[in-house]
Parts: sequence; C-alpha cells; structure tokens
Amino acid sequence: MIKKGFALLIVFGFFVACNEDGDKEKVSPKIVSFDTDQNSSLMFQDNEAVAVMTSDSRAYNIAQIIRVKTVDTKNIEVSNFAPFDIENATILATIEGKGQVQLFKIKKIRAHATQSMKYPFVDGTDLFLSSDNKEIDLSQYKTTGVDPGKISFDFTGDSEIILKLKKLQALKWTISYYDYDPNNDPNNNWEPIKAKDIRRFSGLMLNMGIVFVSDKFKQAFLKEQIIGNDGTTALTLAEKEKVYNDILTHSRFYCGKCTNVSGLGGGTTLGYADYILNGYISTDEGDITVHEIGHCVGFNHDSNMTYPKTINNVSTGISPVMTRINKEFFSGGLFIVTLQNYYKPADFQ
Repeated sequence: MIKKGFALLIVFGFFVACNEDGDKEKVSPKIVSFDTDQNSSLMFQDNEAVAVMTSDSRAYNIAQIIRVKTVDTKNIEVSNFAPFDIENATILATIEGKGQVQLFKIKKIRAHATQSMKYPFVDGTDLFLSSDNKEIDLSQYKTTGVDPGKISFDFTGDSEIILKLKKLQALKWTISYYDYDPNNDPNNNWEPIKAKDIRRFSGLMLNMGIVFVSDKFKQAFLKEQIIGNDGTTALTLAEKEKVYNDILTHSRFYCGKCTNVSGLGGGTTLGYADYILNGYISTDEGDITVHEIGHCVGFNHDSNMTYPKTINNVSTGISPVMTRINKEFFSGGLFIVTLQNYYKPADFQ
C-alpha cells in the first residue's frame, strides 16, 4: 500500500517533470535588426565614391532585393537594395545535404542598409527550423562554417510589401549602376551618375518590374498588335510570348544617367534623363521607360516595341500598353515604391 502523502509526492513529481518538458525552449529563428548606424551602414549615399556605388559588389538581382551573400565560411553580408525599409523578413538558407532552413529573421532592415554578420550556427545556435518547421541540427558547422559554394539564400515573409517583392521572382534582371560619363564630356548624351540618381533608379526598376510580371500587363501585351523591326509585319502570338519572356529573362541592365535625350537603351545599356528619374514616382506615364526596354530586347524605331504606331486610328505598341497598365497601378496603389515609403523624399524635389 502506498501512503497518501507519498502518492501525492509522486503525482507532483510527475507534474513537474511534464511541465519542465513542456516548457523547453522552442526552436525559433534568431531575430536581428539593421535599422541604425550602430548595426548597419547605408549604401548609395551622397558621400560615397562613385567607384564603390558602381562596383560589381553592388550588383544585385531584382528578385533578391534583400541580398545575402557569403563573406567567408563563417560570415555573410546582408543588404537591402530597395529604397524603403523592410520589416519582418525571414532569411532562408539552402545548405547542400541539409535542405532549406530558416536562418534568421530580420525585424527591420532600413532602406539601402548593409551589414556583415556571423552565421547564427557559428554564433551560438544549434537547432533551426526547416521551411516546413521541422528541427534541423546545424551544430556540425559551428567550428568549420559552410563552404560558400554549398549554400544559397532567399527571403520570405507575409507582409504586403514582401509579397509584392516576391512576385519579382519571375525576373532574371541583374542590376548594376554605371557611370557612362566619368569625364563629364558635354559632347555625349550621358552625364556623371550620382548617388541620388542611383537611389531613384532603384525604385524605378522595382516599379517597372512589378508591372511587367503582372497578369494585367502580360495579357494586354499578348493581345496588342506588335509590329516587328521591318515596320510592317505583325508578330504572331508565339513571337509575342517570346518577346515577353525575353523581357522577363533579360540578364543584366547597366543603369546610367543620360541628358539631352529622355532615354538611351540597347543590350545591357539602360539610361534615363533626370526628369524621368524624378517623375516616375508621381506620374502614371510609362512610355519612355518601356521604349528603352524595347531597345534592350532587340527592337528598333521601325517597330512599335519602341515608338507607338497608329493602326486603324488606334495607337498601338508596348508604350500604350505600359501607359494603360501604369495608370491602373498608379490609381490602385499597386506600385512597390511610393512617395509614402521612399526613404528620402527630398530626392524628388
């Protein structure tokens, strides 16, 4: 027979054991912030050298606007190439042999912020969650780190702005900024690029990209009568689908500042005048911006992939399509970059 007091003690001990087990700290991603001068620095600022701003280290893929890249086996660099703050983003890492893990969460990263940090598994954390919330032990990398060739990164989140940014995954654009006029030569159509130009350009490319990936633009473009480089022959549906795909998968844009003309484009070269960089955020026009994209994907001025053509008293081509869809995006608040979230409103004054 078990005495009553002893039985109560056993029950209490069992409860404590269960409670201790239930209160074990749950695995959750490390939370970091890059929102002050103490925990990050800013790119593309007025005191930064043009050579730095236009260097290969500042090239980024528009689909990875929060860029994470390896510094070495134990350290990474985290950068925000958008001209607005981003909150509550989860950084995902895919490690060879381990799958995808939730590496850490960013409470806030300010516009154009960048900072290097140690991997969380080097800096004290062993257990991580996979993308489907299963535990993964990364303690094996604590002392050795990870071979840079065996890890890749992505970001995710459920905020409205992150969901918009994730739509850009369809784009393959690598964006670099380029000074086409380092000697300030008045005899060409370029002018030296400045930090302000780059900041504005970063927003223009995001807004143009979100239009291109939209179903509204795609369907309108595929329905449009598009004339080829001979100036007379209309493209077939299959040919228009290829052109649309060429826009999305265009590999690189070297973005610069032009003068005397509204824009310059062709191949990897893309330039806009100051009034374009200054006006895109407060206007619904899009004809000039998309005109140069038409050149970048191989079309000349005989095609209405650049200038519109009037057919049966209707203005046709990619410019009218972009202008129509831009109006919808502007009135519907669908653009990614706005005067409300852009971090330096004085850039547009």
